[in-house]
Amino acid sequence: MFSATAAMLAFMLGVVGGIFGGTQVFITTGFAGLFIYALKAAGVESAFLTDTLLNTVFLPAVIFNAATVSTAFAAKRGYDLKGFDVSHSLLFTHDPLVMLMAGLGGLAGYLVFAAAVALGVPADQGSCSVILIGVLARLLFGSGHWVNPNATAYYRREGVRYWLFQLINGVSICGVTAIVLSNVDPAYYTIGFSVSAALILLSTYDREGKTYPTTHHETLVVGYAMAATGGNVVASVLFGLLSNLIYLLFARYCNENCDTHIDPPAVAIAACSLILWTLL
Repeated sequence: MFSATAAMLAFMLGVVGGIFGGTQVFITTGFAGLFIYALKAAGVESAFLTDTLLNTVFLPAVIFNAATVSTAFAAKRGYDLKGFDVSHSLLFTHDPLVMLMAGLGGLAGYLVFAAAVALGVPADQGSCSVILIGVLARLLFGSGHWVNPNATAYYRREGVRYWLFQLINGVSICGVTAIVLSNVDPAYYTIGFSVSAALILLSTYDREGKTYPTTHHETLVVGYAMAATGGNVVASVLFGLLSNLIYLLFARYCNENCDTHIDPPAVAIAACSLILWTLL
């Protein structure tokens, strides 16, 4: 898995991640995944597509981690952005140290991912890398602000209505994913991740600042559950709902209004994949 060439590529890709922003490069990951799935359906498979493109060039553990680290660093240096908001290009800083930190973030993400693969970590290795690098960035560039003090008040204010809203949305998203996947070859069970990532492109047209749904944790976990349960639609939907619950709680308590970004979807994916791959 590890190679010096891939490590150098990861550093340079990290700089690219800092230039364009975490959300933006994650969208490209979605489209790249769809492209590779299309090639697979056409019978085209190669080590270049999987090892170089999917697991290095467009790997969130590289390009998204880079944005997480460099955004935290830029905020620490006093630039006009929030350390947890990875949706912005850092090109405006004109700061070579920020770009250097982005490169180091990409390299560190790749090294953690490669180590997790080599050790056979029984959870989604990419998500594990994203979590660990996010924690490291907060330790290095945060100011000890790990929990959003307004989270509990938010849930009390929203009440049952909020959770019913999330339940209806979650059942719909996970149900559609599971039913569609029940009609495809298991080799395509994780395609929902790419679809969800690509759909985030629509958020760039949100001119009024409304929140846009993040669903790749749900669709990927549904795919993992389909594989682990032999195609059980109901069980897969339940695991998808569990992933969304973890995502919502972690996002509200440990990411929003905190110093830096620790990716809530990655936490949900890692936790649910660990359960699926060790207990089922």
